[in-house]
Amino acid sequence: MDPSRARQRTVHRRGRAALSRPPAEDPAQGLEQGARVSGRRRLVSLAFGVLVLAGGAWLVARNAADLRDAARDVGVGAVVASAALAVVGTVLIEQVWFALLRGLGVLAPPVEAAGVFFVSQLGKYLPGSVWPIVAQMEFGRRWGTPRRTMLTANILMLAMLTATGLVVGAVLLPWSSGEGLAHYWWLLLLLVPLLVCLHPRTLPAVLDRLLGLVGREPLQIRVSGRAMVQAMLWSLAVWLVMGLHLVVLVRALGATGADPVAAAVGGMALGWAAGLIFIPAPAGAGVREAVLVLTLTPQVGAGPALAVALASRMVLLLADVLLAAVGALTGAGVARSGRERGRQQG
Repeated sequence: MDPSRARQRTVHRRGRAALSRPPAEDPAQGLEQGARVSGRRRLVSLAFGVLVLAGGAWLVARNAADLRDAARDVGVGAVVASAALAVVGTVLIEQVWFALLRGLGVLAPPVEAAGVFFVSQLGKYLPGSVWPIVAQMEFGRRWGTPRRTMLTANILMLAMLTATGLVVGAVLLPWSSGEGLAHYWWLLLLLVPLLVCLHPRTLPAVLDRLLGLVGREPLQIRVSGRAMVQAMLWSLAVWLVMGLHLVVLVRALGATGADPVAAAVGGMALGWAAGLIFIPAPAGAGVREAVLVLTLTPQVGAGPALAVALASRMVLLLADVLLAAVGALTGAGVARSGRERGRQQG
C-alpha cells in the first residue's frame, strides 16, 4: 500500500474517533459547579456549627439552677477542678473510639475525628441514646467510610467501656463500698456476653451475618487485636480520671482516706456502665446517680452523696458542651483550610 495513502487513512480514523467522543467538559462550567457544591457545604457546616453551639447553650441554660446548687454544695473551686478532670476523661473516651476506628482501617485525621466525636456527643442527651451513633455514621461519609463501619466502631466502644466499667466496679467496690454493687450485682451477668463481643472477630462477624440475612453486602472487615488492647487501656484510664473527678467533689465534703477514692473510681465505673446498659435513659440519667448515691453514702452520708452525684452530672454536661463547641469550631477551621488549599491548587 502507498505510504501516503496509509497515513491519510490513519488520520481519517483518528478524526472520526475524535468526533465520536463526547465533548470535553467546559473547565469554566466545572469550576462553577465545584463552587456551588463548596458553597452548599460551607452553608451546611456553618448551620451545623451554629446548631451545636445553640444546643450547648440551651443545655447549660436549662440546667443553670442545678449548676448553681452544685457550686453552692461543694464549692466553686471543687467544681472547677472536677470539671477539668471531666474534660480530660471525655477526651480519653474519644481515644477509645479513635483507637477502634484505626483498628477498623478508618484513616481519619486525629483532630477532625476528635471534633466529630465531641460534636456528636451532645446527641446522648436526647431520649434513646442512639443519636451519637447516627451522627457519627453520617460524619464518616467525609472520610469515605461506610456507615456500617462507623456503627461497628461505636458498638465496640460502648461494649469496651461497659465491660471495663463492670470489671473496675467489681474489683474496687467490695472492699471500699459494696452498697451499689449489692443492688446492681446482676449487671455482672452481662460480663460474659460483653467479653465475647469484644473478641476482634466476634462483632464484625455477627454484623456480617445480619447484613447477609437482610440482603446487604457484608463488611468483611476485622478490628485488629492491637487496637482492642489500646482501647482497653484507654478505657481503664477513663475510669481512673472520671473517678478522680468524683474524688475532688467527695473530698470537698470532708471524706478522707483511701476508701473514698476506691469507692469513687469503682462507683463511677459501675454507674456509667449501668447507664450505658439502660439505653432509654439520656446519657444514663438517673441510673448513674442511683449507683453513685448507694456507693458514696457509706463514705459521706446520703445527703452529701446525692449532692456529689448531681454535681457530677452537671460537671460532665459542662465538659460535653465545652468540647462540642471546640469540636464545632475545629470542624469549621478544617473546612476553611480545605477551601484555601483548593483555591491555591486551582
